[in-house]
Amino acid sequence: MRFTKVIERAYGRHNRILPRKDASNHVAVTYTAPAAKMDGKEVQVSWSLEFMSSEASVSGEAPRRRAYWLPLIVLVAGSIGAVAYMFRRDNEDPVAVPLTDVAEKDGLEPEAVWETELFADAASKQLNLLAEAIEEQAEIDRSALSTIVVPTISCERLRPESLQEAFADESITVLRGFENQPNTNSARGVEVLLESLKALKKPLAGASDIHVKFKITGVDVGESAVTTNVIYQASGRFVLHTVQQTGVWLCQWQRTHISKPPLLEQISVDKFEEVIGRGATGALFADCTEAVFRNEPTFAEQLLPGIDYWRGSIQAQYGVYPYGHHGIAVGDVNRDGLDDVYVCQPAGLPNRLYLQNLDGTVTDVAASAGVDWLDRCRGALLIDLDNDGDQDLIVSLNEMIIIMANDDEVFSEKTVFRPTGDPGSLAAADYDRDGDLDVFVVNYGQRFLSDGESSGPIPYHDANNGGPNMLLRNDGDWNFTDVTRQCGLDTNNRRWSFAASWEDYDADGDTDLYVANDFGRNNLYRNDGGTFVDVAAEAGVEDIASGMSASWADYNQDGRMDLYVGNMFSSAGLRISYQDRFQSQADGSVRAQFQRLARGNSLFLNAGDGTFDDASVEAGVTVGRWAWASKFVDINNDGLEDLVIANGFVTGTDTKDL
Repeated sequence: MRFTKVIERAYGRHNRILPRKDASNHVAVTYTAPAAKMDGKEVQVSWSLEFMSSEASVSGEAPRRRAYWLPLIVLVAGSIGAVAYMFRRDNEDPVAVPLTDVAEKDGLEPEAVWETELFADAASKQLNLLAEAIEEQAEIDRSALSTIVVPTISCERLRPESLQEAFADESITVLRGFENQPNTNSARGVEVLLESLKALKKPLAGASDIHVKFKITGVDVGESAVTTNVIYQASGRFVLHTVQQTGVWLCQWQRTHISKPPLLEQISVDKFEEVIGRGATGALFADCTEAVFRNEPTFAEQLLPGIDYWRGSIQAQYGVYPYGHHGIAVGDVNRDGLDDVYVCQPAGLPNRLYLQNLDGTVTDVAASAGVDWLDRCRGALLIDLDNDGDQDLIVSLNEMIIIMANDDEVFSEKTVFRPTGDPGSLAAADYDRDGDLDVFVVNYGQRFLSDGESSGPIPYHDANNGGPNMLLRNDGDWNFTDVTRQCGLDTNNRRWSFAASWEDYDADGDTDLYVANDFGRNNLYRNDGGTFVDVAAEAGVEDIASGMSASWADYNQDGRMDLYVGNMFSSAGLRISYQDRFQSQADGSVRAQFQRLARGNSLFLNAGDGTFDDASVEAGVTVGRWAWASKFVDINNDGLEDLVIANGFVTGTDTKDL
């Protein structure tokens, strides 16, 4: 009977439920709870309930379910709950799933329930318990593992005894283990795991700000066990150095009843890396924000409170978005040899122009310079547009592009353009080699104010219905012309673009253009004497993902410019997109596109023949999280280009977010 099935799923089949039904549709149910101890005595509880069945058959019709099943189930559930509560503290079995949850799940179609995601959620909770144990300074107690692992767990060394030095200089040492070689040093038992965890924690002993995080990136369900791919990360800070650990684990779990948490049966390690950073404060960089802004009250009054604060204080229709999509530009505005910063703020707050002083502090001069716009801004550039030696200003303001001239540190409006999309980031280069800078305007969706938001990207993984990007040719004397269609840039030009980057990747003397798009394929526009052709597909850099940034550099020092693209890494996306039931009606190419969408960032090496090789996985640069911005930069001045990635998303107060 359906009622019996629901009760058994909620409270386990070890609880004995015996229904009996007579010819008049009266049903008697006897419930026998498992024996439990109470005040040192063994107690057995049972009860019986008699009621009218709702599944009365009518001649020629299927059984009909009536509404009075619901109060009956609630009554019985309450009775069972009361009995269960009496013995919960002494019963060693795990707490059962609430009846309401099971009943709801019982009413769902099988296609609506993803067993792999339910398991990933349960396994993540277990791994979180393990993370908490690793974060504690005290040694891990055996009892802390009793609810996480089986007594006969098989475990390899989580931190190898001998680590190979992969890189070292004055500020950073990188140690690696298990790279391209199997770790066969495994043994069984909780004591073995405790020793392995002790060795793993040793480099973090005595550290402050210890954070440990696990991410499940794959789930494979077998008949008797479930295997998960797991990324392990930990970090801690000391007075004069920091430690960061990264590992890739393969975890095998015992399959249990839905009401019980899964238990780890085996842990094997695929890769392990440990990075030691040294500096005066124990970190590579020192936070000097307070020192720089110590004489500037606008920082504490407007920048420091954060987006959430201003979203609650300013009307939403002005465009105070939670994502922080505001422009920032760096340039020497007053020609004193020091870089200054122009900061775009949420709508309703004035933009700021901070001039750098000789002592390293800054002073806001936005009002006197005439650039304290109150409108929603999503991009800015400080560049010399009229070749007079000072930095002029371009701002993406609401639906417009404002171009302003710098005349002795006072800016005046020269030209205004209104794209047909929602303008954001900006990129400048002399694409036609006439001696002045031209401007590429990146547009996202439809217009922000006049036409409202668009219907969204369609299809999600390969959209081409966003706002069109625009190329403004600089014709001199503050005259700019929209030449997007004329020069061939209107091809594949509505892909919800986030960023653009100019570079002469084919070394033919003119600058080419790469555009990172948020929902699918990116563009590589090859510049053929002032006319552009999208060659991303044939060059191998379409990079179907969530493109949000792009940066060029000669990564491997072979004389050719390589490309790094910032995307979105999604552990949930990786888990789901590799399941057989995901997009089961689509062909393999569509499934591959979704899998690529979740992989993360990409590194493309220039092959020198117009094509690029994807070296992302081999270089270990895919897991950039939600990588809003990425930049090649030589951090340690050794002549090699490093990568800096700005990542994250809207979050709450959880400080353990890595």
